[in-house]
Amino acid sequence: MRTITDIRKEYFKKLDYLDLELIIAHALKKSREFVVSHLEYELSEARLAAIQSFVVRRAKHEPLAYILGHKEFYGFDFKVTPNTLIPRPETESLVEDVLRHLQAADRGQKTVIDIGTGSGNIIISLARILSDSKFQIPNSKFYGIDISKEALRIAKHNAKSNGVSEKIKFLHGNLLEPMFEIHSAFRIPHSIIITANLPYLSREIYDATLPNVKKYEPKSALYSPDEGLAHYEALFKQLEKTIANYGPQIEIFLEISPEQKTKLPKLIKKHLPDARVEFRKDLAGKWRVCHIAL
Repeated sequence: MRTITDIRKEYFKKLDYLDLELIIAHALKKSREFVVSHLEYELSEARLAAIQSFVVRRAKHEPLAYILGHKEFYGFDFKVTPNTLIPRPETESLVEDVLRHLQAADRGQKTVIDIGTGSGNIIISLARILSDSKFQIPNSKFYGIDISKEALRIAKHNAKSNGVSEKIKFLHGNLLEPMFEIHSAFRIPHSIIITANLPYLSREIYDATLPNVKKYEPKSALYSPDEGLAHYEALFKQLEKTIANYGPQIEIFLEISPEQKTKLPKLIKKHLPDARVEFRKDLAGKWRVCHIAL
C-alpha cells in the first residue's frame, strides 16, 4: 500500500507541502501534526482517491478553505462554502478596532449589527469575545444581516458550533432594512456599533484578482460599482434618512480597500455631514478600517 511519504513525493511539484499536508489530513480526518509525524502511514484506496480528488481541485486554484470546508478566523473555526466569502486575516483588524473602542468606551449596553455577515465570522467573533467577563458589557444584543439566505444558513451553523447561537439574531435583507422593521425609525435605546465588510473591490481591482478568488468566491461579495463604493454609499443613504430621528451614539467600522482612504471622507460627509472619520492600517501596513462616529 502507498504511504504518506509516497503521496508527498508524487504531488510535491503540484502543491506546496502545507497545502498537501492539510489535504491529506482532511482526507484522513486527522490533524496536520499526525500527517507530519506518521509519514509511513499506509493509505487505503478510498483515502487515496479522496486525496487525488482534492489535489486536482487545488491544482485548478480552488481555494483550500472550500476544499477543507472551514477557515480559522481570530482563533475560531468557521464553516465556509462557495456561498460565502472566505474570512481573511486583514478583517481581524476590524474586530481589533471594535474591541479597542469598546475597551475605551462606557460599559453600558450595546447593540452590535454586522451588515453583510457572510459566514458570520465578524459578529460571531465579537459575540464570543464580548461574552468574556473582562469586558463587562451586560445584556448586549448582536445581529447579523445578509441579503443571501444561503450565507445566513452558514452563519447560523457557525454561531451554533461556536456556542453563541442564542446570542445572535440573524436577519435576511438589504443592509440595515431588517433593523428598520424591528426598530421603527431605528430608535434603539442604547448605543449602536455597526460593522460592515461589504463588497468594495472596484472593477479594475476585481478583474486583476487571482484565479482562486475570481473563479471561486462569490462576485456579489467582492465587487461593487462606482470605484468599489456603491454598497457603502447605499448604507450611508440609509443612515442619512434615519439619523435625524435617532438619539444614541452610532459607531461604524468598515473594511475598505486601501486606495479608498482618499475617496471615502468626501462621500461620508455628503450623506453624514456631522460624522467624525478615522482610518486605521492592518498588520500589513495598508489602510483597512474606516471608523465613523455619529
